[in-house]
Amino acid sequence: MVTWEAYQGSSGGEQWDRWLLRSEDRNVFQSFAWGEYKRASGWEPQRWILRDERGTVIAMAQILTKTFLPGVIVGWASGGPVFRFPQARLSNFPSVLEGLLQCYRSAGRVAWVRFQSQAPRDEEITSAFRQACERPIIPLTSGHSLRIELDQPFEDVVKGMRAKHRYYVRKSLEEKIDWRIANDGHAVCALSGLFEEMVRRKQLSALTTHARDLAGLCAVLKDHAFILSGTVGGEPVAACLVLTFGGRAFYLKAAAGQKGRELSASYAMIHRLLEYLREQGVAQLDFGGIDPRSPGAEGVNHFKRGFGGIPVEYLGEWEWASSQWLRWGINLVVCRRSGFV
Repeated sequence: MVTWEAYQGSSGGEQWDRWLLRSEDRNVFQSFAWGEYKRASGWEPQRWILRDERGTVIAMAQILTKTFLPGVIVGWASGGPVFRFPQARLSNFPSVLEGLLQCYRSAGRVAWVRFQSQAPRDEEITSAFRQACERPIIPLTSGHSLRIELDQPFEDVVKGMRAKHRYYVRKSLEEKIDWRIANDGHAVCALSGLFEEMVRRKQLSALTTHARDLAGLCAVLKDHAFILSGTVGGEPVAACLVLTFGGRAFYLKAAAGQKGRELSASYAMIHRLLEYLREQGVAQLDFGGIDPRSPGAEGVNHFKRGFGGIPVEYLGEWEWASSQWLRWGINLVVCRRSGFV
């Protein structure tokens, strides 16, 4: 059994992020700032590291915890655990995972924990997860995404798009849309307003976004979060929220208004986003979730796939619970509460 240790770094988290940047499966959701952002909504970040015999960090896990009922503590590890370090041996992963669960269980009255790994699917690692955990009863993500590689000439990025997408990109670029990249109050209001309009139009009551929450995210993540927004005559028509970490970008949220749909503004927005990320030296964009198994996701899938990304299947979500009845109960809470994480 390997031994994990609690991270005791400073409040700024510089050392945590330095270690995290060494891993292949690094992501913004395991960064120190993301944990501090979630703290504002009642989650308590617990951070753990695993060292080899030479003292080198070979695995990390940031688990957000919250007490829902007296004695019922739940944990959520978005993007974790992170384990693809240069010195790590994947053959040891079963003991790594079991050691993390044991350490986590002994730290308090833990009832349930869910991991959402963003490492590429691997049969050996999947088998290790299956020994210690179970697939969730009610998953929150599909485990599938698209990755757009930006470390190539921008003309090649555009050539990778489908012909019809290139047509809509050209068409929307001809419109007089003013694009702005910022994370200030104006940008937050633009995105939250468009998102609320989209929720009303599509009657998506389960989806919510609040300007205060967006503002808090931008304030905590600082240069690692920005909103790309387009306006016509001062009216927001399309906007998206993007997070960056370690040379990678993560497409988190987007919306377009009625005027934006008329102008096909979302196509110009993604073109401008890819252009900007490449200018900033970002090598890769995780275009966010797609769901190849859901008929209701066909529109989103078609839109995202048209930009030429590489399909990726992650290890995805796995959960452990102290009892099956509690596991079912917490999954029902997950289903009913869109703001769970």
